[in-house]
Amino acid sequence: MKDQGEKAGRALRPRAPRASLVPIEQDFEAIDLETSFLEDSHHHRWLLTTCIAGIAATLLIGGVTLGIFGQNAVPVGANAAISSAGEEAGKKILGNANLQTASTGPAAEVLPERELQGDWAYPEISDTQLPYGEQETAVLDAEIEAVENENENITTISKSPPPEPVDERFVLSKGRNIIEELTERGVSKAAAQALVKSIAPVLPIKMIKAGTEFEVTLDRQYDFYGREVIFPVELSFKPGPKETIVVEADEDGRFDARIDGKRDGATSQYAEIPNFISRNRIGSGLSTTAKDNGVPDYIVSEFTRIFSYDVDFQHQLAASDSYEMFFGKPLTGSSSKRRVLHYAKLNFDGKTQTYYRFTSSDGHTDYFDENGRSASRALLKTPVSGARLTSGFGMRRHPLLRYSKMHTGVDFGAPTGTPIRAAGSGVVNLAGRHGAYGIAVVLKHGAKYKTLYAHMSRLAAGVRSGAKINQGQIIGYVGTTGRSTGPHLHYEVRVNDRPVNPTAIKATGGRQLAGKDLQNFRATKQRVLAMMQTAPSSSQVAQAGQ
Repeated sequence: MKDQGEKAGRALRPRAPRASLVPIEQDFEAIDLETSFLEDSHHHRWLLTTCIAGIAATLLIGGVTLGIFGQNAVPVGANAAISSAGEEAGKKILGNANLQTASTGPAAEVLPERELQGDWAYPEISDTQLPYGEQETAVLDAEIEAVENENENITTISKSPPPEPVDERFVLSKGRNIIEELTERGVSKAAAQALVKSIAPVLPIKMIKAGTEFEVTLDRQYDFYGREVIFPVELSFKPGPKETIVVEADEDGRFDARIDGKRDGATSQYAEIPNFISRNRIGSGLSTTAKDNGVPDYIVSEFTRIFSYDVDFQHQLAASDSYEMFFGKPLTGSSSKRRVLHYAKLNFDGKTQTYYRFTSSDGHTDYFDENGRSASRALLKTPVSGARLTSGFGMRRHPLLRYSKMHTGVDFGAPTGTPIRAAGSGVVNLAGRHGAYGIAVVLKHGAKYKTLYAHMSRLAAGVRSGAKINQGQIIGYVGTTGRSTGPHLHYEVRVNDRPVNPTAIKATGGRQLAGKDLQNFRATKQRVLAMMQTAPSSSQVAQAGQ
């Protein structure tokens, strides 16, 4: 194309003679003519190329859009209009020959509009009822035809009714609870817990003793998931000879406990018992046995304190020895919650010792024997409860120094923090660090006697030099300070500053009732004995009111 243009240019240019006879202006005009011609030729070629590219791009974009969005995306009429416009533009610019060159390849297919007839039609719905029609309401009428053969294409599941409810009886054995008894019979743990929880407002669960007989009605029901489960629909038992507690489940599976024959919300009379009695052999230990039979810890501690003047509980008691405790609401005063020990009896070493609680006319409360003599003595044999004697009085091989040395007291092994009580009433002579004794307290009892308590973890509040201390008052807590191999109490008794064996001392002293106080004491004793005749066993209503 370029070569043809150059040849045409040379043909039109006048040949000049070798001599320069033509004016300079003419030469310039010839050059301008050639340049103008060449520029027009390039301009037309560029315009032609641009038009062809535009038409091709338009057709390409239209085809892609139609392919992606389908027949309904762009109306078919729009495609036809674009094609017609493209043809007319092509004819005007390029002519038929150029249009033929631009539309090389297969012609674009123009799809007709969809007809809502035949396979495309919606059953029983006209065009005006479609969402893009006249928004008329479409009503579909249908008939349900009866099955000709009732057994055809039908699966029948026969389900037998669940068995009738079953009544069972069980006796609550020692060491077991109601939840365990119910779950063993197939009741879920959640249902058993809910049942037991419903009893608490009527009767404290702790008061249900071992040996109580229960009647339970078990029913087979279907749970939320359609599974067959065993459900306790009713449970009843007698906490005492005069009452029956009934627990029933409603239609929603919720439990409600009541006292048979009484109004809703009534509390069992056995929850309000004022006094209890406990009689047992010592067995493995006084504290353990009494606690297992429903005696509160503070009642056991009081019992131990009463006899601590006469008995070494760690060594003098045998498993065959026995005790008897009667405790309950105070006979005087306004307290209705706190229990006190009214009567204490101990059979040991072939002897029997009994004490009664009594408050004298001067307001002093103590425990007195059958003849009105106080149980209190000058000194306690054991100043720490629940301890065991780990080292005696006399010469021994010291566990730390590794040579024989005089042990001037006795050691009671006990956990750190166990309360230490004053063996007798007196005045604090020393309180604090005391060499190898660690934290120690020295009490002075009159002119001749002193007691020492060593290796404490800390002192009790108010215990300081010069303070007055009552017998049985807490003065400190077991520890392992000073020269010690472990938590224990080192206890010494000194007479005229000479150490003596604390276990060999015969405690003396005590108070003897006389006159009006002795008469009142005897009346109180008879009242207590009468109350004991009707009191239930503490094991029957374990730890009630504690």
